Amino acid sequence: MSGGDPESFRDRIRQIGEMFASIADQAQEMSRDRCPYRDRLDLCTARFRCRNQRPAPAGAERALACGHDGRFDYRTAWEMRPETYEMTRAKLRRIREEAAARRAAAAPEDGG
Repeated sequence: MSGGDPESFRDRIRQIGEMFASIADQAQEMSRDRCPYRDRLDLCTARFRCRNQRPAPAGAERALACGHDGRFDYRTAWEMRPETYEMTRAKLRRIREEAAARRAAAAPEDGG
């Protein structure tokens, strides 16, 4: 390392690491209270239904506003259908098995 004190360099790297750790800690704390789909204008950017969506004020660039007030865990608001999730997993499993069977049938046999 030319032109610099290695100890000073390590101190700067440590300070930068501490700054990023502080930023990450703050982001983690905010993620517990603030909906990640709420933009700076309190509009909803989610592309799925959520029970916290409200009609946006007239003239807003999006049709829905975020009604999340920060006093609860927003993650429970997302509408989920567990039975659909399991059906999709089963369908994907079946598709993979059928594709593997087709590949195996199309593979040349070793006559050895």
